Amino acid sequence: MFKRGVTYKRDEIASMARPHSPPHGGDWTTGYARIEDDLYVFMNIGIPGRTGHNFDNHFDSRTGTLIWFGKPNSKSEHPTFQKLLSGELRPLFFARWDQSAPFTFLGTGGIASFEDGFVTQQGHSCVRLVITIDDIRDIVAETAGEIASGEAVDDTSQSSFLFEKHLEDFIVRNWRSLPIGNQYDIYQKDGEQIGQQFRTSTGPIDILGLNKDKSDFLVLELKRDRASDVVVGQTLRYMGWIQEHLCSKEQSVNGCIIAHAQDEKLQYALKQVPNIRFLKYEVDFRLVG
Repeated sequence: MFKRGVTYKRDEIASMARPHSPPHGGDWTTGYARIEDDLYVFMNIGIPGRTGHNFDNHFDSRTGTLIWFGKPNSKSEHPTFQKLLSGELRPLFFARWDQSAPFTFLGTGGIASFEDGFVTQQGHSCVRLVITIDDIRDIVAETAGEIASGEAVDDTSQSSFLFEKHLEDFIVRNWRSLPIGNQYDIYQKDGEQIGQQFRTSTGPIDILGLNKDKSDFLVLELKRDRASDVVVGQTLRYMGWIQEHLCSKEQSVNGCIIAHAQDEKLQYALKQVPNIRFLKYEVDFRLVG
């Protein structure tokens, strides 16, 4: 019924899913809704949903899986997720990266694993699921290609990354060639690099670094565009968690905010927080004939 990689408006999806009586309102305008034996999942990636909830839905390029969060207070024992886990419900995944944009159909997926009691950045407890979708890398690559060509670009921010996830992946891929990589390594445990989207009970840290001499941790908070003083509190919260749960008595924690620009409020706030610094990124894209 739906073609993978093609965009659809929510109303179009409703008309195709149930032509005789298209759903509207209620669950249909939230994160997911059931129609017969299908569960239609509407994912906002990198942006809050219409209800104001902001979940860290994202594509994990390292594992080729989709990370999806249930609604606030959702649990695997609830009937909807029990039917998903048993295979009675087929999930169809639609995603968008801009609230004003239509959804891209990613495909049907399977649940590789799940975790109850995951706490979001806003403090909501929910179920976190790892989703596998055949050839999802190709779908994501195709979508990125459309963005690069300008077909889906919001040009309100020049020379910046369109999504924070793109900025994060770029920094991780190029870590060793960046100045910050001369002093820090991305945090590892038992030889496995786990510092990207490092999970804490207060939310995921974009990138967690550890000094090469093991003397201090570095919490990196990334913003694709302009950063304001609100990000200082978020960074301090993560730093406090690391201090409490990972640091030895000899270790310290520093913070770093990376964004395309900073506003005046952030500049003044950082004057009183000497262990958090700001770094501006710039994108240089050229086509040479």
